[in-house]
Amino acid sequence: MQANRMPTPAREDEATERAILALVLAVNPHYRTMPEVGREIGNKEAVERAVRRLSDYGLVRLHGQTLLLTDAAFHCHRLDAW
Repeated sequence: MQANRMPTPAREDEATERAILALVLAVNPHYRTMPEVGREIGNKEAVERAVRRLSDYGLVRLHGQTLLLTDAAFHCHRLDAW
């Protein structure tokens, strides 16, 4: 018998990070704002955690409420590194 697997908070956070990167990459070189991303993802706290982690990894920058993709993240995306 296999247990019903519920997503763990870490997996949910990773999914949110992936979603945010996808949203930011989709409009590059333009930008998204935190309120826009929050509305699209639907969980403000998860978005804030994910943006903080992505920023710590150097993949996005937050300038006020504006979420910007870093050159490093765009370059990795172009290389199809993820």
